[in-house]
Order: sequence, then C-alpha cells, then structure tokens
Amino acid sequence: MRKAATYSLYLVTAILFHVHVNAQYKYYRPQIWSNFSPVWQISERVSLRSNVGLNYLLSTEMPWNEMTGMASGNFHFHRFMEADAALYFARVKQYNTLSSFEYRPSTGFRIFSNPLKRWLVVNGSRIELRFFRYSDRTTDLTFRFRNRTNAAVSLTRSSMADKRNLFLFGYFELFYNFGMVVRERFFNQFKYKLGLGYRLSDTWRFHLGMIYQDAVDNVVEPAQMPVEIDTRYIFEWGIVYVIPMRQE
Repeated sequence: MRKAATYSLYLVTAILFHVHVNAQYKYYRPQIWSNFSPVWQISERVSLRSNVGLNYLLSTEMPWNEMTGMASGNFHFHRFMEADAALYFARVKQYNTLSSFEYRPSTGFRIFSNPLKRWLVVNGSRIELRFFRYSDRTTDLTFRFRNRTNAAVSLTRSSMADKRNLFLFGYFELFYNFGMVVRERFFNQFKYKLGLGYRLSDTWRFHLGMIYQDAVDNVVEPAQMPVEIDTRYIFEWGIVYVIPMRQE
C-alpha cells in the first residue's frame, strides 16, 4: 500500500504541475467523460461488451456534449490475441446550432501480454467506418484507422488478475484519417491517458484518469472568445461490470 500511495502521489503531482504551468496563460474548460461497461463472458473464447457514455465540456463559451453507446463481440483465437467487431453510435451537440448523429461499425484485433503477470501491455488496431447525419440535413461518410497501446502495472498485488488490486495504467492512441475531414468539434489526431484503476473482484472494476487529447475543431461557427480557452484535458471515470461465464 505504501508503494501504491507513492505512485499515486507522483501521478497527481505531475498532473497538477502541468496544469499549473499552462494555466498561467490559458483558461481551462475540461471535458468530463463518464461511462458504464457491462461485459458478458459467454465462454473462454467469446465475450460480449457494451458501453454507455455521457460526456460534457464544462464551458458556456463552447457548448458541447455527447451521449454514446457501443456493442461489440470479442473472439479470443490465440493465447495472446483476439479479434473484435463493434457498432458505436453517438448523438453530439457540436455547437449551438449544430448537432450530429454518428453510426460507426468497426473491426480490429488486439495483441496482449500475460494478464497473470504484474505488468500488462495491450496493443489494438481497428478500422472504423463513420457515417454522420447532421441537424442541418447534411451528411459525411469517412473511415479511419486507429492504434492504441495500453500499459498497466499492479501496485498492490502480484498479478493484474488478482482481486482487490489497485493498478496504475496509461495509453497512447494515434488516429489516421486518410485525409478525410468531417464537421466535428473534436477531430482527433492523437491522445494519451494516465490513471488509476481498482479491481474489486472478478465482477466489479473501477477506473479514474486524465486524458490529453490533441484535436482539431472542424465546426465552422462564429464565436467571440473573451480569453484563450484550452479544452484538450479530459477527466474520465468509469465502471466495468463483468457477468462471469456459467459453470457447467
């Protein structure tokens, strides 16, 4: 527990220092992301996952909010590999006078290390088809490639799979849009995250962290900003509930 407290203190100190330095010349309007993820473990090889999210930008100068949903299936075809297919959808208030509805089928695969060790590393790649329908009756159809590398280390147990385990995690994700552009408030280039998670049991897991997102504003709207506003920082928290595989 002493090591866990030390790592947590280092993480919080680094975040606060970075925010303090940048806050000298910018006003922060962070995003808050909240999500709940039920997971059904059908068999040793197959699982179904869903996710419901509610995201907000804490700003009156730049209104933005997002409601999301996702359903996916995962097939564990190798000891350290799995494939997945997913359908994502979202309703986004891009600005005062513009909302979008997005439908996003995708497919990809992940390679990961042994989850029974103290360290866990996962690399995932996917191709996404993105269909946007806007409130002004226009549409966009694009696709993109994304790659994310996750790393986690157990702070209180010898294995990432152990119960009552506090762990430190992070990821780095790149997006490639093939030169395609959509009308989107946060058109992602890359993002990374640092945070803490807690595995209470085989059923319940919790996580909390901060994301830095490098995104381009592709919504052309007149806006008179009294100050320079930084919206690239995101505080995210979530709950994962796992329905275990039935025992015969």
